Amino acid sequence: MKAFSKTLLGMALALTATVSYSKQNLVVWEDNSKSFGIESAVRDFKSMYNCDVTVLEKSSVEHLNEYIKAKEEGKETPDVFIIISDRVGEAVSLDLVSPLAFMNADRNKYAESAVTPFNVNHEIYACPRSIETLVIYYNKDVMDYPFETFDEYIAFARQRKAQNGYGLIAKLDNFYFSYGFLSGFGGYVFGRNSDGNFNAKDIGLNNDGCVRGLVALADYANNYLPPVLLTDAGWGEIDQMFISGKAAAVITGPWSLESYSKAGVNYGLAPLPKLSNGNAMNPFYGVKGYAVGKDSKEKQLAEKFIAFINQPKYALERYSRIAELPPILDVMSHPLIVNDDFANALSLQILHADPMPSIPEMGRVWGAMGDALNAVIKDHADAKASLDKAAAVVLGEPVQAEQSAPAEEAPSEETATTEEAPSEETATTEEAPSEETATTEEAPSEETATTEEAPSEETATTEEAPAEETAVAEAAPAEDVAVTEEAPAAQ
Repeated sequence: MKAFSKTLLGMALALTATVSYSKQNLVVWEDNSKSFGIESAVRDFKSMYNCDVTVLEKSSVEHLNEYIKAKEEGKETPDVFIIISDRVGEAVSLDLVSPLAFMNADRNKYAESAVTPFNVNHEIYACPRSIETLVIYYNKDVMDYPFETFDEYIAFARQRKAQNGYGLIAKLDNFYFSYGFLSGFGGYVFGRNSDGNFNAKDIGLNNDGCVRGLVALADYANNYLPPVLLTDAGWGEIDQMFISGKAAAVITGPWSLESYSKAGVNYGLAPLPKLSNGNAMNPFYGVKGYAVGKDSKEKQLAEKFIAFINQPKYALERYSRIAELPPILDVMSHPLIVNDDFANALSLQILHADPMPSIPEMGRVWGAMGDALNAVIKDHADAKASLDKAAAVVLGEPVQAEQSAPAEEAPSEETATTEEAPSEETATTEEAPSEETATTEEAPSEETATTEEAPSEETATTEEAPAEETAVAEAAPAEDVAVTEEAPAAQ
């Protein structure tokens, strides 16, 4: 009998060891230096579901690229990773992500503008983690209050220039940062079909409003920005100019908050100003979302994990640690958020922001528009001709070889204020996309030295040219290219 009992005990111990050995494990990719924002949520999830969770840090703008690379090399892919809203269409077309069943019931817990970019063919492929867009940071020791109109910023920049300083600065030679200016004049990237989906054949990058906007933008850049900002070195200079007080204000995103705080800048935040036509600047907004990899063997547990860590108490804790705004309704109405200057400025600007298109053709936009901006701002090329060329590249049409012609004279200083802008109605009929997203810097998605993209969070902090944001020499992508050039993010 004793021998039999020992046998049973041995079997029980062996079974226990087997169960322990086969404990479920999730591999989760978080953003660089951001995993501490979900530490307590991960700990509580592991305890509740008796599972293991391995959290690895990688640049969020590179998560999809890293996933594709790991899959091609036969390496382990994550169960959960971050996807930026402008690339979800590509991820779905490549069959890399699984739809999230729980989001059908939970979508009303989130701002609709944050869910919509992840909705492809009536299925939701990511759960919103954070939303981001561009705002103005202003130095309270240099200017008492932010201005409401861009004309006021022009006048202020003129005063600062006379004092050997700068007013409002921005990386205006990068499409992610210049889009809000162009959209306020009536430009847009892609129009929409009657079903609300983007129409890749409806291009608004070379319409009359966009041309007027580019002429005015180039005038401001040439007259009131330091030349170094219009080079790759500008990525490393822009924050330093603001921190040092050389520039009174800067247009940037959430990714700059930490460096300004650590530097002790006495800063305030404000939405972007209204243009001379009375229209608001409508920058891109991006959303970062948690997605489940198509190759995950723990899809149900992965969905439970995402829903768990996005509960309001954990989302609030995440925001307090990493300053990335969760577009969760109960979080956005919480006193900690309502009384937060940064969250307020971001929330107000998102009301006047356009979602970054998520269709694959968006990959052609960054390089094409980067070339157009550089041609007009730096080489004083004709704005209409440059934008026509960019639109042709986006459409995948052949681009005629340029014929030599004398360069246009740089626009006069007064152009930005005297250039007539379209009325509110004009901007509306031009179908500038409006709805509302984000999230990059890392805004913007980054790639290689051959791509130009929207800035990413990593880009701003590492002070490199962006990926949602980056180098500027590239060939026009082939027509069948998916998104190989990306934006910042919601990085």
